[in-house]
Amino acid sequence: MDKFIEKFKKGTQYVNIVSAVTANELTNVNGVSDEYLSKKCVKFIPASGAATRMFKDLYEYLHDNTQMDSIERFFDNIEQLAFYEDIKEFVDTGGMDKNQMDWRTEIIDIILNGKLNYGNLPKALIKMHSYGDFSTTPIDEHIYEGERYLNRDCVNLHFTISKDHEELFSRYVDKALQDKGHVNITYSFQKKQTDTLAVDMDNSPFLLEDGDALYRAGGHGALIENLNDLDADIVFIKNIDNVCHRSCVEDTIYSKRRLASVGLEVKKQIDRRILGILSGDYDLNEINVFMKEILNIVCKDELTKDRALSLLNRPLRVCGMVENQGDPGGGPFVVDNEDYYDLQICEKSEIDLNDEVSAGILGSSQFFNPVDLVCFVKDYRGEKFNLPDYSNGERYFISEKTYKGRKLKALEHPGLWNGAMHNWNTLFVEVPLSTFNPVKTVNDLLGDGHRRT
Repeated sequence: MDKFIEKFKKGTQYVNIVSAVTANELTNVNGVSDEYLSKKCVKFIPASGAATRMFKDLYEYLHDNTQMDSIERFFDNIEQLAFYEDIKEFVDTGGMDKNQMDWRTEIIDIILNGKLNYGNLPKALIKMHSYGDFSTTPIDEHIYEGERYLNRDCVNLHFTISKDHEELFSRYVDKALQDKGHVNITYSFQKKQTDTLAVDMDNSPFLLEDGDALYRAGGHGALIENLNDLDADIVFIKNIDNVCHRSCVEDTIYSKRRLASVGLEVKKQIDRRILGILSGDYDLNEINVFMKEILNIVCKDELTKDRALSLLNRPLRVCGMVENQGDPGGGPFVVDNEDYYDLQICEKSEIDLNDEVSAGILGSSQFFNPVDLVCFVKDYRGEKFNLPDYSNGERYFISEKTYKGRKLKALEHPGLWNGAMHNWNTLFVEVPLSTFNPVKTVNDLLGDGHRRT
């Protein structure tokens, strides 16, 4: 308990960013190879989120008839949404006029609470894409993608889900895999031991009615434990809602193969240098150049054999980055780690916006993190890294929440691709904007990436 309270008292620790990543720090990919398929690949999909926020505007309209442009756009295009087929009969037989306020609330109620019950489902089970005679959820689309760039004889996918949705998830997956004996889907829950203490506004433990302290889920950074449990050589990470219509999925498939290809090549180069150091056959100057030019690690002091070994012998992640379109979220930066510089993904909340220089660096960022990672999680001997050992516990988030109307402060573990992977080696590769199609609101489904092209 004391360790949590100490963090609340210290507050969010800002990352010391030096510059925003430019084309100079990006890794170029020359050609694509399927050699990575000789390794065991698993796709890791954080999927515990409920769909509630996706329908935020619909909820507001349902409760107080709030007039918004988003509501007009929703009803103007409702027939184009994949799930409309499931309510069309209700709308038609009920004579519902989508342009009248009373009927609009009735239609929204059917979607959120009635036949579809989407307000109580995980985002993973929302119908998002239509293909004429069938529709698909994000689960279906992640399977479809995985079949095209993972091991073809055994497509392995792992979802992290909420325990509340386990039965629904399992039932849906069983049906989705009926004719797919080559696809293996596993799932896990965020571990209870990763929950974090909540405090009141004075940084004292937030007490429940029975006098017990309140502990809350510690955020997506806690999933490093789930990632660590996977039996894999290479792990592809992608959020549950970042899927696209199959008519425009080729960019995504090719992009994933590029990330895996360049990652495997650099991984081999790293391992070769580690073995050289261990055998005594190495050139520190050459290693130093490799670290600067390939890994973008710049040591402030003279590189020693032991320091080179410690910096090389770390998990490797290859992160796709898209052109910055002004979306909220994180981005790639060069970071000062006291005795060396390297590449990190940082959230806006980790950057001190009161510092003019830091705010300027953030504002100059050319690239954005779409959460598109390929991770190499075994060392030069082929043995698994213990991934939590490579986290930075000082990178955490503090946010204000409420519990039954009472204010509290919550603490989240270092973000999965932020502080939880702080001490990894990192490559940034630019990927096409067409590979980034998150569904944060229901109207995002009207975008080009979610409709037949």
